[in-house]
Amino acid sequence: MLTVQYRMHELIMNWSSKELYDSKIEAHSSVTQHMLYDLENAAKSSSTESTLVLIDTTGCDMEEKKDEDSTMNDGEAVVTITHAKRLVESGVNASDIGIITPYAAQVTYLKTMRSKEDSLKDVEISTVDGFQGREKEAIIISMVRSNLIKEVGFLSDHRRMNVAVTRARRQCCLVCDAETVSHDSFLKRLVEYFVEHGEYLSASEYGHK
Repeated sequence: MLTVQYRMHELIMNWSSKELYDSKIEAHSSVTQHMLYDLENAAKSSSTESTLVLIDTTGCDMEEKKDEDSTMNDGEAVVTITHAKRLVESGVNASDIGIITPYAAQVTYLKTMRSKEDSLKDVEISTVDGFQGREKEAIIISMVRSNLIKEVGFLSDHRRMNVAVTRARRQCCLVCDAETVSHDSFLKRLVEYFVEHGEYLSASEYGHK
């Protein structure tokens, strides 16, 4: 097993290392503290200065919707696209940003929204499996699930969630209904880790269409 990794800021790596690898993974000194605003042309801003960002849709009236055999969440998609726009406005290249979501319907909806924003045309949007073995400087994860019965579906696939989070080099942003996803103990620890070590925001600060 490779114990030194050359991709992730240590805050991104530490969660994965602890949860799945008995804390045996280390970050190489070249990536331990690298930040989004260190990238060429990027500026330090409220959007780029945190390595971990949790945008919580709890209580923001952004419930999931069923779409034939998939699930989507249009309110969450607005928040996700808004964060991507703020990164681009701070000088991060659109091609350095990836949006990952477990649900095909959400991928389709996000791509429709991207097509209306010229500045985001190079942002990559895909399912977790589509990003396997790849990386981006910033990853935004739209978790979609938001319902009264706290059902998380296949978000509970630990391996897939680990893949999603660890695609990020310098920033990982989770967009989720923390109350719904925390019904799963693995995801609850993920949410708590982001709150403890990163920036916690309410989706209400991102506006709603």
